Amino acid sequence: MNVYKTLVYYIGMKKLAKIVLLSAMTLIVSGCSNTTKKEPIPVDVVVISGQSNGVGCTHASYIPRSIGYSKYEEYMSGYPEIQIAFDSWTKDEGPRFYSQNKSKNNDFVKVMLGQGNNEANFGPEIGIAEYTHEKYANKLFLIKYACGASNLKDDWAKRDSPMYGRFVEYVKYQMENLKSKGYLPTIKALCWMQGEGDSYDTYYQDYYNNTKGFVTNLREDFFELSGNRDFAFIDAGISNSRLWQYYRKVNEAKKQFAAESDNNIYIDTIDAGLHTSEEPYDNPDTAHYDSESEVLLGQLFAQNFEPFLTPLNSENSD
Repeated sequence: MNVYKTLVYYIGMKKLAKIVLLSAMTLIVSGCSNTTKKEPIPVDVVVISGQSNGVGCTHASYIPRSIGYSKYEEYMSGYPEIQIAFDSWTKDEGPRFYSQNKSKNNDFVKVMLGQGNNEANFGPEIGIAEYTHEKYANKLFLIKYACGASNLKDDWAKRDSPMYGRFVEYVKYQMENLKSKGYLPTIKALCWMQGEGDSYDTYYQDYYNNTKGFVTNLREDFFELSGNRDFAFIDAGISNSRLWQYYRKVNEAKKQFAAESDNNIYIDTIDAGLHTSEEPYDNPDTAHYDSESEVLLGQLFAQNFEPFLTPLNSENSD
């Protein structure tokens, strides 16, 4: 073999060796990646829904006076340990029937002020995150879908209503969103702040039956999303504002439904001292909770759904 052929042969053998080596390394890396594939991380999900006090029409600007400036700064900075996806609407009489509010986020972000009806308002998510952010950090996600001025009878109790359909679709989308991020989400509770829109004649009479049908439908439809048919229904009573003519009847229906199952919980917001009579100072908006009360509403929701969350192990409890 002459020098030229020897050189060609030598170069060819080196190339072949490199190919074999690279193939072996690829197989090794591939094999390692298959064996170290991460399992989905189980997380709990709490859904928030209802009408305007669920959306959040409370003005954040009153918090420094009602609760304190340090809490205002804390709420403004937010809670990165508890994330929320939210979409809110208002029922109107126009051609669209429902109008989307300015406050919306199709991905999960930290809970903070400005996630209510608009950037100046907030909802019960603040109190929920304040109560849970240390103990359930990165183990709890919130999905909020609510509609101001909506009523249970027309907008939520029927599967074929536009609002109910959009509600389930949004929750489904966000559950899939969590799965795409490497989580295994399970719906543990629905926090329901609604009833003001049904506190009128020809509406309040059906509130119990409509609640029962609504929750039955949701437990069936959400079962397909997370495999939990027994998630808790945390139902907040409505205020005794003079705007709500039959608030007692609505709250009695809520209590009646709650008494039927350990997974149905009623929060007596009147006994808890929630109020609508102080803000704005010059002309109180008696339809919506004052800032201190809206925060307390979220805390009451969290206290009542906490027993339904996945128990924390000893390591997480430290």
